[in-house]
Amino acid sequence: MNKRRIDEIGIRYVESLKLYEEYAARIRNLIQDLVEVEGVEFYAIEGWAEPPAELLRMLTTLEEKDLAGVDLVTIRVLLRFPADVLRIESLIKSEFDVDPSRSLPSNSRVLKDPGRFGYPAVVYILSLSKSRSTLKEWEKYKDLNFRLELRTLLQEAWATILPKVSQTVGTESEDEFTRELFLLGAMLEKADKGFLTLRDEIKNEALLVPPSAKKPPEPVAAETVFTDEELYKVFHDDPSLLGKWNTAAISAGFPEFTPNADYLRESFSYLCEILRASGIDTLSEFRKFLDDMDNDDKGVRQLKTLHDSFSDNKTWRVDPFSALFLLVLNFRWDILKDKDLTALNIKKGSDRISGKD
Repeated sequence: MNKRRIDEIGIRYVESLKLYEEYAARIRNLIQDLVEVEGVEFYAIEGWAEPPAELLRMLTTLEEKDLAGVDLVTIRVLLRFPADVLRIESLIKSEFDVDPSRSLPSNSRVLKDPGRFGYPAVVYILSLSKSRSTLKEWEKYKDLNFRLELRTLLQEAWATILPKVSQTVGTESEDEFTRELFLLGAMLEKADKGFLTLRDEIKNEALLVPPSAKKPPEPVAAETVFTDEELYKVFHDDPSLLGKWNTAAISAGFPEFTPNADYLRESFSYLCEILRASGIDTLSEFRKFLDDMDNDDKGVRQLKTLHDSFSDNKTWRVDPFSALFLLVLNFRWDILKDKDLTALNIKKGSDRISGKD
């Protein structure tokens, strides 16, 4: 590809880089939420937009016809066991549109070929589903795709080490080097399957251990749906909660906002409504949600993602109750999306926070 064409593509990409970075952050968080809901244990989930310098380097080796194969956003999910890859594959197929011509699923001929080289990972080229891309908060990303890599830790080790080792091989030793790599790739694949077998055996043995002769626990009465007064008492008994989520909203980038008592009371009312609509309708479920948001600053990170995704909005009015409202709306969207948000006052509460009312 000629230099002029490369420069044109590079300039356009730099101009749109913020959009791609936002997309990478939002897709990463969405996939993490989906994986957590599915109950799949993962080691790490990474996401990034391709650095401009790296894109320019790639373009110098490509022909014009190969541009469709350049992925500008990548999400990488690192897992412990091969079986977890299969679980996430099923999940993402139901949540995103797949480009089969550029994807490498686990059942592909390439990965099932006994003579294949190395220990490659599962790769999907995905885009937003039609149902999600029509949502206002996702609409601006509807024409963007992304690369999803599903790797076990041993596959990540292979992908990381191989380029470093390959740089040192000479022409004379190339055949022997390739043979050794074939053997190492096979050993890594066997180790992955071996760890999975051990895990399953340990689970089966645990099921065979007879339970200790303990007195059966007393039945626990079912917890009832909280009232507004009961939820308010949670904040009354721990005044630091309001300060914590006010600080979280500001650190996420939302402008400082000091509501009067009536405004704060109305924000609390909207929070009660969205909590009950989303299924967080008991005090224990609410405390569990708060603990989840505290874990590894998950709530703060999500608030920052929400702010950055709508950075052009200058009319935010986010008080502590509103910050929690936004988190519930985001993390429980799969439950809320099928409900009448207007009748439940959730749309009105959302518009109020964004300054539209």
